[in-house]
Amino acid sequence: MPPSGAQLLDEALSPERVFLTQARHKEELLHQLVDQMPISGEIQDIEALRAAIFLRESLMSTGIGLGVGVPHARISSVRHMVVAVAKNERPLIDYESIDGQPVQLVFMVAGRPDHQSNYVRMLAVLSRMVKDPETHASLLAASDTDSLFKAIRNAL
Repeated sequence: MPPSGAQLLDEALSPERVFLTQARHKEELLHQLVDQMPISGEIQDIEALRAAIFLRESLMSTGIGLGVGVPHARISSVRHMVVAVAKNERPLIDYESIDGQPVQLVFMVAGRPDHQSNYVRMLAVLSRMVKDPETHASLLAASDTDSLFKAIRNAL
């Protein structure tokens, strides 16, 4: 039986890749998220990930609405799926979200090209998580990295 999206997120996210930031622009925030990804050693080529994330973003914004962005890329230098999460101090108006609203929460996902079904399940669980009003409110209310990580874990 394949892992559920919640199991995948549980395995892909560690407290070290959950942080608060004060980025002034979308590009700055994306760079910060990419820089957090290799902490676990799952990313073998950080610059390939950076290029893939920015290429994906140039094709279409990953702002999914509700103040949330989900930049994602599949590259072969990822050993296992990895997620990093940032909550920006203030919403970023230059994120170009599909609903036109500023983005404050960003979940970055990096996966392998040959793990398509797990990748899709991960994106689905993140989408469901942020669309749940109670979870969304707890994520936005988080005032430190520990409470942000716990809010994500509680949503699983």
